[in-house]
Amino acid sequence: MLRYFFSGSSLESFQQQCDLFAVQVLPSLLRPKAVKEINKLKEAGADIVIVSASAENWIRKWTASLNLHLLSTRLVTKNDKITGKIDGKNCHGHEKVSRIKEKFNLADYTDIYCYGDTSGDRPMLELGTIRFYKPFR
Repeated sequence: MLRYFFSGSSLESFQQQCDLFAVQVLPSLLRPKAVKEINKLKEAGADIVIVSASAENWIRKWTASLNLHLLSTRLVTKNDKITGKIDGKNCHGHEKVSRIKEKFNLADYTDIYCYGDTSGDRPMLELGTIRFYKPFR
């Protein structure tokens, strides 16, 4: 899908479209209970990490606007063009666990809240001391 739709697109144009999506569309796709939980955790001073198989370009502006950490699938660019290929592995399943452990020393945290809603989230949920599967439906 990435190659078919985006291969050869300029990175600048692609990122502009992604940023528009992150600002104009993405917030309306979020479940209200999930937004409430994010706000509650932010108020408590928690480190909040969005871990997603989506391309980071699509959600980076949204996570940055809320001062959230982001671990997600990275895309390969060459000569300022999108190639349609994934840089490394898709951030899905066990790769989510690898990315989290690469970025954070989990031993530094007393409680680790994990939220997931797909089968690809199950390995990540095992990292949590407090786990929620499909909690916002």
